[in-house]
Amino acid sequence: MEKLLSSVNSDYNNDKHNWYEIERQVTNIAKAGFTHTQWIHDWEAEYIYSPSEMFQARDLLKDLGIHAHSLHASEGGIRTIKENGKKIFQNRYRLTNIRKDYTSTNEYCRLAGVDLLKNRIDLCSHIGASVMVFHMQLPWKLFEESPQDKEDYYRQVCKSLDELEPYAKAAGVRMALENLIVTPWQVQEEQFDRMFNRYDSDFLGFTFDSGHATLMCRHDFYYFLRKYHKRMYATHLQENESISEELAKDDTAILEHDKHWVPMDPRGHGTLDWAEIAKWVAKSPVELPADFEVGIYGKDEQDEMEQLIACRKTAEKFYQMVLDEKKKGQS
Repeated sequence: MEKLLSSVNSDYNNDKHNWYEIERQVTNIAKAGFTHTQWIHDWEAEYIYSPSEMFQARDLLKDLGIHAHSLHASEGGIRTIKENGKKIFQNRYRLTNIRKDYTSTNEYCRLAGVDLLKNRIDLCSHIGASVMVFHMQLPWKLFEESPQDKEDYYRQVCKSLDELEPYAKAAGVRMALENLIVTPWQVQEEQFDRMFNRYDSDFLGFTFDSGHATLMCRHDFYYFLRKYHKRMYATHLQENESISEELAKDDTAILEHDKHWVPMDPRGHGTLDWAEIAKWVAKSPVELPADFEVGIYGKDEQDEMEQLIACRKTAEKFYQMVLDEKKKGQS
């Protein structure tokens, strides 16, 4: 019988910036029986991994027998802040407080942002990950108000990706753009079309975040999945409840509904058709197992571990669903 594979995010419990918590979570992932992880620690802000830390991450995974086939990079800066007790996502206009931003019109900041992404490509090489997920935050209100600023933005993005392409290819790492929250789906679609028309599939692909899709693609949760599945190299599989149209322009409400529940929760959380998602994952070039990106907390350590084991069993179930779909396609 074929071994069932499973993958969960390395920061399933928290993204605290210390090695004690990193090691605790990755160790728990191994104890719970997962075979793979997506390394997501430091997915935000401007932290640079030193070579010794890359070896530390490599050895931690190796000693525990956990494979990392993907990693979540940071595009620099912190965009989720609290203002008057409410979560605010700062992406309607360009932020001025980011020192490493590969989209920046300031050439020094842009080059620093390229260095940040190269740092994560290096980390991929150390831990054995072949896919690097990243964000392209789109200042969409600025785009609406100034077509010239939009073209300036894309010019800088392409300058950065042109520089990253040979570096990533030499490392054997594909970069994969993720669909986002708090960004209209039409703006994201233009981004994907521009980038995929310009860059080949050996360099640039797509990451499908199922939870983000329920919030931003309310007309069709699977729209991006169907359109871009042939370039899908990574997944962030999670469940959310979608939102009403009246809340769709409320950034705080969107952020609060990004729950990161475990898929196929027997309690009935969420709205997604996982058979449909399995069908498109099976048609994609994603290296299995597909990555879950969930939040697991628990009232104590035992409860956390029990939830983590239940998540692993669900990830194995989804893995089998994808295998079954692949067999259907071959018959």
